[in-house]
Amino acid sequence: MLDATAIWLVPGLEHPAYKRFSAFFETLFKRYRALDYRRHYLDHGAESLRQAIASAVEQQRPSILLYSQFPASFSYLSPDFVGGFRDRSRIVALGFDDEIYFEQSKFFYLQCDAVITTDIPDAERLRAAGIAVHFAQLEAPQTGPADELVAEDIPISFVGDMTKPGRRELVQALEQAGIAVRDFGHGSRHGRLSDAEVRRVFRRSQINLNFTRTNPPAWVVRSNPTRAVAYQIKGRPFELAALKRFCLCEWGDCVEHWFKADIEIGLFRDSAALIAGVRKYSSDAGLRHRMAAAAHERYRQDYVPAVQFERIFSEILAQPSKAPKRQNGSQEPIFYESIGRSKASAFLHALRRGRPLRALREAMGEDASRMDYWRGFTGGVSDTVIAQMRRP
Repeated sequence: MLDATAIWLVPGLEHPAYKRFSAFFETLFKRYRALDYRRHYLDHGAESLRQAIASAVEQQRPSILLYSQFPASFSYLSPDFVGGFRDRSRIVALGFDDEIYFEQSKFFYLQCDAVITTDIPDAERLRAAGIAVHFAQLEAPQTGPADELVAEDIPISFVGDMTKPGRRELVQALEQAGIAVRDFGHGSRHGRLSDAEVRRVFRRSQINLNFTRTNPPAWVVRSNPTRAVAYQIKGRPFELAALKRFCLCEWGDCVEHWFKADIEIGLFRDSAALIAGVRKYSSDAGLRHRMAAAAHERYRQDYVPAVQFERIFSEILAQPSKAPKRQNGSQEPIFYESIGRSKASAFLHALRRGRPLRALREAMGEDASRMDYWRGFTGGVSDTVIAQMRRP
């Protein structure tokens, strides 16, 4: 446990990942508080939220003020407001899905002392701006003994979102080669699983597949087209390593940052290499088990959440504090589009609560004179409505 005080400004404690991490931070910091700024904003408004945060900082005097965001929480706090606490606390961004959303998040990151992220390519952009960067894996901590004996009666499986780019095609290529795959999760043939069932499938599978291609939204790709070909390792290989299970993973430069190819993890670049890899590892249980054991040892030494985050936060706390406030740089179209998308979320929330005047105030804010704002606002409303219509 770190003898430090931390406040986490989190955009929704009902989200499973945020909820898990908040529970973990309670065990990591001697004094810790989570402040759900999205919920406070939607319920009480911007001014009340700013007062609540200022009061919490004044009362608890945190050595670390953590900040995270999602696209629908972008405008609830401004970059200048977050950066304004740098004379009282180390401002640390904890980024989720930065490979997809970095172009939007960077405006806040530039106001921070340090950024904890999974996005390796953009580290140089942040370091060039004088911001410390720490890479972290953000898997859900696994429970249960890694050496639990379970019959490996599933030859090959995948658990995840089958609608993401290339996944269905790669599974079909395997099956056309006569290799059956058990797929689970959103858009799969076998449906969703509980957390306990997921771990059971991991242990039963001789080969656990992982895919790395992403599907960033069009409004992010429009700002930076390179996002369309970004790779993201996500948490699956770490979860498998924690359980000492073998992973065959689609290549991405991010993968080799975390695991040694052909020693701790199997890699493939295309369907032909995937088929060859499955045949190779299916026929050599000893090799699979040795690689799984090596990945588990790497995980145990470097990636266990307590080990990883105690190291990262210790490094952050060791750096000088009270850096001067940074000035905002140029504000690109995506800045205002992101404001519009999150204002759309607040607008719809107010309408659902039967508060039409609050909804109108959310829509017609100070940025409403910009076309990029309205592009984001209308996109946010339509995306939300379409998503609700698709729900069963």
